[in-house]
Amino acid sequence: ALIVVLVGLFVLATSLQGIATFYTDYLWFDSLDKTGVWRGVLGAKVTMVALFTVGFFVLAWVNLRVADGVSGQAARPGGAGDDEVVMRYRELVGRRAGVVRVAVAGLLALAAGGGASSRWSSWVLFRNHVEFGETDATFGRDIGFYVFRLPFLQFVAGWLFSALVVVTVVTLVAHYLNGFFRVTAATE
Repeated sequence: ALIVVLVGLFVLATSLQGIATFYTDYLWFDSLDKTGVWRGVLGAKVTMVALFTVGFFVLAWVNLRVADGVSGQAARPGGAGDDEVVMRYRELVGRRAGVVRVAVAGLLALAAGGGASSRWSSWVLFRNHVEFGETDATFGRDIGFYVFRLPFLQFVAGWLFSALVVVTVVTLVAHYLNGFFRVTAATE
């Protein structure tokens, strides 16, 4: 019970600035009779977090599921050459591999999706784009594309690249822990 109380106090203490900012913003918009704008910004932030968290979760979970399936077919539990880390992982996880897979994918997804809320303005501009009526001479696109859509598309491309790198590393670790491959020291 003491640990739960201490963890709760720690979470509350680290969240106080965010709570204060959230409430102050609400009061400011309310004083201007613009709570609709505040709700719109909040909705855009929540949408961004939800989309990117779910996207990362699906990407990570599918790759971890495939890694467990492929590794499970090729691995020889307790076979010669298994190192201690792999053996301890198998003892600890056992039949709870599905729960571990969901937990790892979920925790990574929360970390990857949480930062997306800071790009809410790019999302709003992307969704509410307009054309300028002027065409770019080089690429033949309307100038409005570069102002309203391109910043969000660049963010998505960068986020997707980072997500793929993280998922690749996590999947390699999963393959190793499932015994799909072994790391051995080179002998001369």
